Order: sequence, then C-alpha cells, then structure tokens
Amino acid sequence: MKNNIFTIMKKELRRVFFDRKLAVAVFLMPGLTIAIMYSLMGGMIQKMGDDASEHVAIVRTIDAPEQFIETASLIFPDEMDIKQSKATDVEDSLAELEEGNVDALLIFEGDFTQDSEKLPVIKKYTNSIKDFSVSAGYMVDAVIDSMKTAVLAEKLGDVEKTRVFDITYNDVAKAEEKAGKAIGMLLPMLLTVFLFAGAMQVGMDTIAGEKERGTLSTMLLTPVNRRDIALGKMISLSIVSLASCLSSLAGVILSLPFSNTIFGGGFSISDLTYGAPEFLLLIMQMLFLSLSFVSIICLLSTLARNIKEAGGYIAPAYMVILVISLSTIFGSPEGSWGYFIPMYGNIISIKNILTFEYSPLNGLFAVIATLIFAAVMTLLMVRAFRSERMMKSA
Repeated sequence: MKNNIFTIMKKELRRVFFDRKLAVAVFLMPGLTIAIMYSLMGGMIQKMGDDASEHVAIVRTIDAPEQFIETASLIFPDEMDIKQSKATDVEDSLAELEEGNVDALLIFEGDFTQDSEKLPVIKKYTNSIKDFSVSAGYMVDAVIDSMKTAVLAEKLGDVEKTRVFDITYNDVAKAEEKAGKAIGMLLPMLLTVFLFAGAMQVGMDTIAGEKERGTLSTMLLTPVNRRDIALGKMISLSIVSLASCLSSLAGVILSLPFSNTIFGGGFSISDLTYGAPEFLLLIMQMLFLSLSFVSIICLLSTLARNIKEAGGYIAPAYMVILVISLSTIFGSPEGSWGYFIPMYGNIISIKNILTFEYSPLNGLFAVIATLIFAAVMTLLMVRAFRSERMMKSA
C-alpha cells in the first residue's frame, strides 16, 4: 500500500516539478507576481499620501471674520490657501467646489465679533468624492475648534478657564505587537486564498483533467488499489499547494519594505520579530489547512466529468472559503468553540500566531477538527474512486 501511494505521489509530483511551464506557473509566478503587485500597490498608496500631504488646500470663504483668517494662518501657514469672496459669489463658489477647483467653502453668517442673542452660523461645504476636499474639511474643523477656544477664552477672560481637564495619550503595546496586529489583519486571508488557489490550479487537472484526457482510465486498469491512487494524488496535491503558498508568502515578505501601507502602515520590517517557533507553527497550520482544501478539491474533481465541470463545482466552495477567511478580519471568537470549526479554526490560529496570541490548546483543537473533516472528505473521495458509475467517464 505504502509503495503504491508513494509511486502515485512521485508520478504526480514529477508531472508538476519537471514540467517547466507548470512549475513556473505554480511555484515561481505566484510569489513573483505578488511581490511586484504589492510593491506597486504600496508605492501607489504611498504616492497618494505624499500627494495629499503636499497639496495646498484651497478654501473659499464668504464674510469670514478676521479671527478665522488669523487662526488659519497660524495653524496651517503653508497648507491652506484662503480665498475670500462676496456673498454674491455663493453659486459660483459651489460650482467650483463641485468641479474640484476649490476644496472647501465656508459661509459665515452673523456677528462673530460681539455678543448677541442670536448665535452666528458657519456653513461648511465640502465634496465627499474628492480626497483633497475631505482632507480640507478636517483642516477647517481644526481651525474652527481653535477659533472656538479663542472665543470662549475671550468671553471667560482667561484661556485657562476653557480647560476642563488635560489628557495624556499612552500606548502600552510593544512595537512588535503593533506590527503583528497589522500583519495579522490581512495576511491570514491572503494565505487562505493562496492555498486554495494553488491547490485548485493543479487539482482540477490532476483528476478531472485526466478523466477528460482518458489517462486516468489507464491507471485504474492497473493492479494498484484505487484507494492508493486517490491517496497518492491527494497527498501530492497537498505538497504542491503548500509549496505554492510558501512561494506566495515569500512574495509578500519581499514586498513588505514597499507595501507595509497595505497592511495599515505604522511599522517597520525590524518590528517583525517572528522566530523559528512562529514559522514552524505557521507552516503546521498551513499544512493542515492545505489538507482540508485539497480534500474538498479532490472530491469535487472526482465527481466531475471534465475540467469545466470541476470548475463549476469548485467555484462555490472557493467563495465559501473566501467568506470564512474574510470573517477573521473582524476579530476572533470568544472561547474555544471557533477552533472546532474545520478550516476556520486554522485561519484563526494563523492570525493568532502572527499577533503573538497563539494558544497551543486552541491550535490543537483546530488541527483535530481539520483532520476529521479531511478524513471524511478523503473517505468520500475513495468511495467515489471505487464507484464505476462515478469513474465511467475516466
């Protein structure tokens, strides 16, 4: 049995590793593509941030009091350009704001210099679909808040009387913990997608493709037990899937110096202090996650008559896996119940490893649940292999 499974594994792995085009597509291209794509995306996001910081906000005001002009020039001396207009120019100013020629419009109504029974009004207009306008709106709010404090100080006679309390902001999180949280937000979802996509790319061809070409029928006629054929294909596909995912992970790591803004920014590569234990745990959880994905893909590919049909079966499973992986972005479950859910528990465990919150017991629960799930899928696959009706197209 072991020799037969090993022989099938060697055949499948040789087909992948010694086919130059397939090896490049499965192992080299994912990591290279991700490294280039994420580096470009990080560069573009960084450029957008630089453009926003270098942009001078154009704020048009109507009947603005001198106090506002002075306050704005003190807070944003080089970042804000105030253009004063008359009340008759409101329509033209709104048109400029819609076109993006002006970033914000402020209309001041009432007396801002003397006490009166009627409160003066500031009407602020911004354009929410223009990034520069949204940024200008925040700047205007800062100026208005500072102006408000100055008005209160003038009414109360002393700026100290406007202070109700002092606030100091302190963060007890370590640099590596903050970096881990940033990486842990998206990377588990990305690894899940890489694992499934890597297995899907080869998995459909391994069984459904050989059915379609008629090569699987030759293999089924040999004296090798069909169970051994099924297990050999499944184990070899798990190895291919994991290797493809590790290539993608390497691509993400290579792109981090340029793409950390994609993961939220605010950390440097030196803050990532993962050691050998974290990498070993990560690979272990990825291995069992890969095993569960491969078992699903192999079963669905076995039930299909050709690659096109296999793609139709696997696509909904891919969407379900994607939803499960996306759910981990919004937090981890309270308690241990979530780790008993196949695949979901592994993805949560990967996130916990990256955020330095890994629990060996919960990780064990995730591994056991996935093993049981993969075993059930494998038994169904073996049963399908033994069914002449299922394999009649082979």
